[in-house]
Amino acid sequence: MPAFPTDAFSLEYRSDLGVLIGRWLQALPPPEVQGTYQAMLTAAKEHGNCRFWLLDLRRRPLDGPDLNEWFRDQFSPQVAAALGGPLFTAYLSGPHQRQAAESAEMEEHLRQAAAIDSYPLFYDNEADAMAWLRDQQERAGMLPEPEEEKRSR
Repeated sequence: MPAFPTDAFSLEYRSDLGVLIGRWLQALPPPEVQGTYQAMLTAAKEHGNCRFWLLDLRRRPLDGPDLNEWFRDQFSPQVAAALGGPLFTAYLSGPHQRQAAESAEMEEHLRQAAAIDSYPLFYDNEADAMAWLRDQQERAGMLPEPEEEKRSR
């Protein structure tokens, strides 16, 4: 049983893109947000240790300092170790979140994240976010295999 309401968060793995996609459908209290991140880690392990995540924050507020600290100090180090390499996360944020996403506090959070093999960036549209994730896959030599090549084996 997930540690969050399933009508509040959706999670899918896109094998054609090699990307794990999480979408918050409403605001959740911090313990349930933590549950969604744990579910993503479990799903990533189930799908070949997927280290490329697209997370849609547009329907929930950006997290406060307590959740950011949990993410930085506890969750991110666990993810890099569990998945065998750095985590690349493209966050989709809305105009109402731009000030928080571009704040000095968030800049410091992103700098600290990079020190522990977590590379998050914020985007306001999905196409740019997916292009960045694909670029990171290519740099890591981890582009997904085209479906027709999988079928021909």
